Amino acid sequence: MIRSILEWPVRKQLECEPSILNRARIKALSYALHLKIFTTSLLLIYYLLENYRLQAARAAVLLVIAVVYYIALSRGFQWRKAVHTAIVIFMVIIWTNLYVFRNGLDLVTLQYVVIIIIAAFYGLGNRLGIIYSVIAVVPFILYVLLGNHLGAYIVWGPQGSGRISIAILLFQNFMILVLINYFFFSSFYDTISDLDARRDELRSSLESLEDSQKKLETEYVHQKHLIASISHDIKSPLRFLMTTTGRLARNHPDLPTVRAISQSSYRLYHFMKNLLEYTEFRYKNASVQFTYLDLNEMVDQKFAIFTQDAEVNGNRFVNGVTPGVIIKNNPQLVGIILHNLIDNANKATNDGTISVTHEDFRDELHLIISDTGPGMDGSVSGWINSGDRQLPVSENVAQNFGMGLLIVKEISSLIRARLHAKPNIPHGTSVHIIFSK
Repeated sequence: MIRSILEWPVRKQLECEPSILNRARIKALSYALHLKIFTTSLLLIYYLLENYRLQAARAAVLLVIAVVYYIALSRGFQWRKAVHTAIVIFMVIIWTNLYVFRNGLDLVTLQYVVIIIIAAFYGLGNRLGIIYSVIAVVPFILYVLLGNHLGAYIVWGPQGSGRISIAILLFQNFMILVLINYFFFSSFYDTISDLDARRDELRSSLESLEDSQKKLETEYVHQKHLIASISHDIKSPLRFLMTTTGRLARNHPDLPTVRAISQSSYRLYHFMKNLLEYTEFRYKNASVQFTYLDLNEMVDQKFAIFTQDAEVNGNRFVNGVTPGVIIKNNPQLVGIILHNLIDNANKATNDGTISVTHEDFRDELHLIISDTGPGMDGSVSGWINSGDRQLPVSENVAQNFGMGLLIVKEISSLIRARLHAKPNIPHGTSVHIIFSK
């Protein structure tokens, strides 16, 4: 309860101040202000009772200033400006004690110098602390240079002050120093405790990360072995199956079942081959290595893979890429994208044409795979043109494209290319692979 009352005038400043050190400065300011109002009120009462009119007038003026200061703080007066204002008030007290009332040096006046120095350093930082410290010493230097007599000893308080008033003043200044040091070092210890807690938390997190790293390394080794096993135990038999069924299909063209098995094994083998190549690339390469490649030659190579499949569907391949069109990219990854897009176009088209052309712009080169099929589902083309990597949920999408299109979308970001699908006039679909020059 008492604490909330003492911090009430600075509640607005505390609410919007996240720094522990600044919060300590604000609290020290508020507690010192309450102490100043309390001790000044006591001095005013004492001076009035003892009929010290001059000192009573000074105490009354100082009390009014403290009340105005209190009101300003409660209305949200910025705490740094408040510290500056308090230091200036203490400066005025020093100058008036030395030069206006002609009472010479006293212990109370010297204490104000110490208060200014500590308040400036703790409240405003080193640079302003040095500046205000120098300014606080200036009136004493001038006092000596003007020929004022220091005397054999320094009196306790200003002229006209009794023992009680001196005791109140000394107590006031002493408590201000205690409050400043208390809140500052409390913030220091709170910061150290917070850092210790964060250090322990970071240490725990680091240990957890080290355990996770070990698990990932184990999983990585397991995945490498799994990929090698798939490549040896699945890919090789699939290659044999594809070759055998292809030979049977050529020797017995009148058997539709054999031809269907040949097509299925062919597609399954190449899908598995692309998937393994992509997976091996992600595991073995920290970064994508670019080199120069001829697009015309690459298109011919991919068309050769699908020649038999195209004949079954009654499709015709057209390589419209001009010989000598060179780009700098990753041949393996570009080949996987081109393979999947040609395969998708061939599967979606019957008795039509699958063509690959290019368009050369100033900053981009477009490699375009077009077909004369029924056209691409709108949700798929919208997904291709978007930045989303998650394939839209659709039975038709899953049936026609599967994981191949997901791999294509993932690889396009690795090779710094974009995909753009649009209708092919008069019918069909065109998918652009857009390379930045």
